[in-house]
Amino acid sequence: MFDFADPTLMGYAQKLHDTIAPSGVVIYRARAGEVAPVLEVLVNTNHPVGRTLDTLLVPRLTIGHLVVEMNCELIIDDTLIHPLLKDSAAVTEMGIMAYIGVPYRLEGQVVGGISVVHQHRRQWANEHIQAVRDVARHLEHMAEERHAQGLRGAPMPDAAPDHSTL
Repeated sequence: MFDFADPTLMGYAQKLHDTIAPSGVVIYRARAGEVAPVLEVLVNTNHPVGRTLDTLLVPRLTIGHLVVEMNCELIIDDTLIHPLLKDSAAVTEMGIMAYIGVPYRLEGQVVGGISVVHQHRRQWANEHIQAVRDVARHLEHMAEERHAQGLRGAPMPDAAPDHSTL
């Protein structure tokens, strides 16, 4: 449904980058992994974490995997004091100090997300958070349209494992 370097996605990422002025924006898709979802970078702006991103993001180095696993937004002004993240490799190794993460869904399932990262503590403005939410909704509509038209791109198994059978 979305391919790497999709120009529409790049346009959305760049617009968010221009509007919010973070260290970077990453739009990714999620695939089921053996232990945790695997996040594949579709587009990114700048070098969000001060270095080139691999196409596949290692879960321990990301916050986006939590957005997918928990199926919710994460808005964090200061990762150094956030109980879920303060000791994570995303903070200690990648240097993410502030974060906005919003999932996008297809047929109710999280299939990817948007991560806006900053390498300094930052209080996110409501309009910046809403801009990320708006782009996530646009991605959902695009995903629905492309899915309906059969434009699936690479196969996307369920992103989040079903824990009800565990």
